Amino acid sequence: MSNKNKKNNKNDDDVKKKKSYLDVTRKKRSKSIKTIVLPIIGVIAIIAVISIFLYAPNLPPAGVGAIGSAHTHAAFLVKVNGDNIDFSQPQYQVVSDYIHVENGDGTTLHRHATNVTFAEFLKSVKMDIDEENNCLDFTNGTQYCNNNDNQLRIFVNGSPTDSISNYVINDNDRLLVIYGNETEEQLTEAFDELNKIQIQFT
Repeated sequence: MSNKNKKNNKNDDDVKKKKSYLDVTRKKRSKSIKTIVLPIIGVIAIIAVISIFLYAPNLPPAGVGAIGSAHTHAAFLVKVNGDNIDFSQPQYQVVSDYIHVENGDGTTLHRHATNVTFAEFLKSVKMDIDEENNCLDFTNGTQYCNNNDNQLRIFVNGSPTDSISNYVINDNDRLLVIYGNETEEQLTEAFDELNKIQIQFT
């Protein structure tokens, strides 16, 4: 075999080796992307989704100040057919950083930001007041609406009001949301119960 042919064969071998090396490294890179990079992207996406669900409830409502821009306390009761809703239960405790009950207490409302309404508290604990239809609504579908026998009544500091949803509590306020067919005597007892609450100013 001539030197020229040997040289050509050597060049062909070099080209094949280079191609083979490039093919191998390309395959390795492709495998690395599939086995390392894609799972990392997947994990980041999962963390992002979980974070949205965990922290979305604590995003500030529109027009609300930063946490710490207020620290206000009020007493409140929500009574349905003669029974208090027990907000001292764990599922109601510190659901929102902006307005909540805390420390195992269920009768002192703590507002930690400016312009946070009573409605924001109710929404955080899966409730709402439909003032247009006079209903106390729960997100599980339960409704307590005005009818021939029962009515929803709302009081702020002993005075009746048709609208409490957008009310921003002040220190020492006392709020009563009551649904049922209470007599005047029973209503007075509810006010007495509300007025005896020791507001937790911590």
